[in-house]
Amino acid sequence: MTRATKTRAIAGVVLAGGQSRRMGRDKADVMFEGRKLLDLAEDNLRQAGCASVYVSGRPERTNGIADKDTDQGPAHAMIDAIEFLGDRYGGALFLPVDMPLLQSFDLQPLISGDTNTCRAWVRHPLPAFIPVSAVLPARDTVRSVKSLLAALPTDWLVVEDGEADRFANINTPAELTAALKMR
Repeated sequence: MTRATKTRAIAGVVLAGGQSRRMGRDKADVMFEGRKLLDLAEDNLRQAGCASVYVSGRPERTNGIADKDTDQGPAHAMIDAIEFLGDRYGGALFLPVDMPLLQSFDLQPLISGDTNTCRAWVRHPLPAFIPVSAVLPARDTVRSVKSLLAALPTDWLVVEDGEADRFANINTPAELTAALKMR
């Protein structure tokens, strides 16, 4: 299905529907430097320039988007979000809830320029920008975010030397402790 891009406005989408098994508790509620990971992610998307911010996997929230099939991973949640957004935005900037070291300046290159091309960082498929005009692959062919982006025209941006640490996912209590030491 092809959608026309009617507006340049970008929606931010926090991917927060995971089970957080390795963390042992809901990662969205984990505190990082005095703030919940979910709040940090939402603020990062706003500061990057997103017109509106939604939370995938949290249909109970006023800005929530339901996952059609739970436990299918972030790529399926991204497809669900693009379908939910329809043509109200030029595209969606996806940010996992568990990347608190990223800054808004890490996100801005993903949404600058052409709104008809996907963008992600080399070796870091998330965060990622997907235009609503993208012709999405069949759901049953998508196994991961990498496979989703491989099926779409994607510009892969290069992370500068020494900056890759900010792209770390915080999946375990030990990774949380290590990330706090990086600040």
